[in-house]
Amino acid sequence: METGPAAVTLDLDDTLCRYDRSTADLLALAFDRADVEPFFTAAEFAATIPTVTGESPLDLRRKCFRAIAAEQGQPERVADRVAEAYPERDPTAVSFLPGAREALDSLADHHRLALVSNGEPSHQRAKLETLAISGAFETTVFGTPETGVKPDPEPFYRVLDALGVQSERAVHVGNSLASDVVGAQAAGIAAVWLREDGSADDETVPEYVVDDLAELHGRPFPWEQG
Repeated sequence: METGPAAVTLDLDDTLCRYDRSTADLLALAFDRADVEPFFTAAEFAATIPTVTGESPLDLRRKCFRAIAAEQGQPERVADRVAEAYPERDPTAVSFLPGAREALDSLADHHRLALVSNGEPSHQRAKLETLAISGAFETTVFGTPETGVKPDPEPFYRVLDALGVQSERAVHVGNSLASDVVGAQAAGIAAVWLREDGSADDETVPEYVVDDLAELHGRPFPWEQG
């Protein structure tokens, strides 16, 4: 009987690639354009994203910024000004995280690969084309408000169905505890957390932790150790 993961699913943003202009830079520009004193950080913005859904990037920003504003005692109209002043992202202005291309190549030598990424499908596909990795994945699933957004397990169920793989024969690699780890585990998939900083909390404990994509450059992979 075959054992161990047959498939590896991966997140895209801040796992394999990131925008050339950081969220912190764009947020600072938005506050400046809106003439608003900064009242939250890029990290707080990122932590809020998995808690809301939006019909468009602007709608998502409005909902995120309004939620943060409510916690900070700021008027909703101020949050909206910042959301509207925030520059729209260019989905082709992305670059690989260090070691991402090599990790994909190594994983592909031993596993079937799939992508599970939140985001507007046309934007996410543009990133894949820019990075020239569209063909690296057997299937791609984009989490949207209509189809379910991570941490909703639905995107993971969809990718398992497309691959014809049971959840226990897959692992998911992603940088977000709130969306990647929680969503994968809700679908019965073991989670590999790409940790940039911070630590797992008592409620969200990934099965595996890597601090650098170089840890996926060859066997034994984390799920093959111990």
